[in-house]
Amino acid sequence: MEMPQALEYWTADEVAECLDYRGFLPESYYKDDEYRLSKKLWSFLDEAENPTPLGGDGSNGTVEYPCGRQDLANDDKTRHWWHKLDFIEQRAIACGIKLYMNVADISAIVDQHSLRRS
Repeated sequence: MEMPQALEYWTADEVAECLDYRGFLPESYYKDDEYRLSKKLWSFLDEAENPTPLGGDGSNGTVEYPCGRQDLANDDKTRHWWHKLDFIEQRAIACGIKLYMNVADISAIVDQHSLRRS
């Protein structure tokens, strides 16, 4: 599944903490570990060699202005780890960003990318 463009500037921790994707995961996905996807997303941040700097006053590696957090070369941004997610995870996050953006066509994503593949 292609990464939704709306996720372009999102970091792995922002996706884990800010998107409501759990309701779009099948119960069987997280029955053994309810935080499975969240842990996976946080691991991408841990693995990042060039993570997005934290906001702050510009000292100690922080950035004072929001534009300092927009560099797509930061490897905790979605495009760097999207391919590491399986189809079910991608679909759940895609629905989560649609919900976040108040877009009413979540069912279009679910129907277009149903779990039944022909």
